[in-house]
Amino acid sequence: MANKLSNKKVILASMVGNTLEFYDFSLFVFLSPILAPLFFPASDPLISLIATLATYGVGYFMRPLGAIFFGHLGDKYGRKYALSFSIILMAIPTLLIAFLPTYAQIGKTASLTLIILRLIQGFCAGGEFNGAGIFVVENTQQKNSFYGSLISSSTAIGGLLGSCISSIATLPGMPSWSWRIAFMLGGVVGIIGLYMRRQLIETPVDSQVEEKRLTTSPLLHSLKTAYPQILATIGIAAFAGSMYHLSVYYISVFLATHAEWQLSNSLLLMSIGTVVYIFMVPFFGYLADKYGNKRVKLTGAWATLLSIYPLFSLLLSATSFYQAMAIQICLALLSAWFQAPMTAYLAKLFPLNIRYSGLAFGYNIGIALFGGSTPLICSLLIRWTGSSMMPAFYIIVMAIVGICAVRFSKERESFA
Repeated sequence: MANKLSNKKVILASMVGNTLEFYDFSLFVFLSPILAPLFFPASDPLISLIATLATYGVGYFMRPLGAIFFGHLGDKYGRKYALSFSIILMAIPTLLIAFLPTYAQIGKTASLTLIILRLIQGFCAGGEFNGAGIFVVENTQQKNSFYGSLISSSTAIGGLLGSCISSIATLPGMPSWSWRIAFMLGGVVGIIGLYMRRQLIETPVDSQVEEKRLTTSPLLHSLKTAYPQILATIGIAAFAGSMYHLSVYYISVFLATHAEWQLSNSLLLMSIGTVVYIFMVPFFGYLADKYGNKRVKLTGAWATLLSIYPLFSLLLSATSFYQAMAIQICLALLSAWFQAPMTAYLAKLFPLNIRYSGLAFGYNIGIALFGGSTPLICSLLIRWTGSSMMPAFYIIVMAIVGICAVRFSKERESFA
């Protein structure tokens, strides 16, 4: 009973902290139409919005640096230490954004400060998702893929929560400063998440980390001894991230821009897809525990490779909301299929003393270059070629990368 209780505490603290961090991280993009004229005023509203979205995007390119920093802490001083540090460091800039004066009040200092705070948020996100996942799979005795998949679900829950709070803050009749409450809530609740993580006792794995601590940098050691695993992690993250961002984020933009759907309907589809993803990830995590991580990942990648083109063709020709909803559900299901076993699978690629550093570095390189950039890459491909089917071809290429990365990588027998 004590072990089960400990497992529950580990999973709950990791999920809640991860949800809150990605609520903070995603809140920026949902409120970008409000933030744009306040912090990046321009004569052309589109230029103002682009500047704000670019500020959102730079957060992704800080993630590899955050992975290096928090990976070092996690491998040197224990997972709990790194995760406690990451959640409070995310809460601080989120809270500061809530009280940040606008461009009209302090000029360019407001714009520059917002960019810096966004960079800090991206830095923290680079150590959070992988760290929380590693912490869970290392400290649960069984059902590692299922429990690890809950971290992926909690990331999506954070994004969905950010979308819901942003929608409330921007309702007609709400005061013009209501966006500040959304950021304030993220900062305050982040402190609660820190309290939950601080209540966790030092786990046996943290003791093993202490015993196996390297005298050299864990990242440098992983680059020397585990570079094939890092390359595999980059490839797996590239496909998982691109499919996730396409199915959960980009579809709403795609339908509104290229299929001339109303934005409200597109955003509703995005929310439905997110809910499906949240519930399907644990299901495929359960299957991975039963049939094996590699088998589930490979079948998910092949299913995506073979179905993405016809799904996009049907999406472009959809004439009703329900037709598009069925396709959106299929895309979310495909994303969950490959994503679910990923935490446990990647953790088993690396030995204990370099796991956090090697995994987080490789994963966030893949996410920064290919995953988080998916909406931008797809938009540019459509613009250059004139074909609305280009996102399907991009996902096909990423699926091939993911299949090769899984096929030629090898799991260790245990997490020890």
